[in-house]
Amino acid sequence: MSDYVNWYGAARHQDWRTPPSIFDPLNEEFRFDLDGAATEGNSLLNDASTPENPVPWNGRRVFCNPPWSNIAPFIDEAVLAQVAVLLVPARTNARWFHHALDMGAEVRFFLGRPSFIPNDPTTKVSSSPVDCVFLVFGMP
Repeated sequence: MSDYVNWYGAARHQDWRTPPSIFDPLNEEFRFDLDGAATEGNSLLNDASTPENPVPWNGRRVFCNPPWSNIAPFIDEAVLAQVAVLLVPARTNARWFHHALDMGAEVRFFLGRPSFIPNDPTTKVSSSPVDCVFLVFGMP
């Protein structure tokens, strides 16, 4: 899990919260029990994996908006989960994207770009600069 923690030192903010309009319908469908990539104060669920307290995904029902500068380690964790849904940029030419497909991810497309919520209340809400997709692991 050390790779998981490394992204927190990145220069750009990577702790944007997924908006309820995106998270809530997914949570209703999958009944998540772990936020797979949270920082202090921005977890979407009561149980969260953070840099200070990385939680294994084995057998869990995980929602994860991973740091976009280091997505690959989260794909490797996703295959250990009972169910994992990752919100990622639609970078279909990236190695991590093809690795996710090789690991059995189902790709779900959606219209529009999420308006992410900043962890810092002095920063304004920001729409994603790119299209996004869901990678769904562990579907029957």
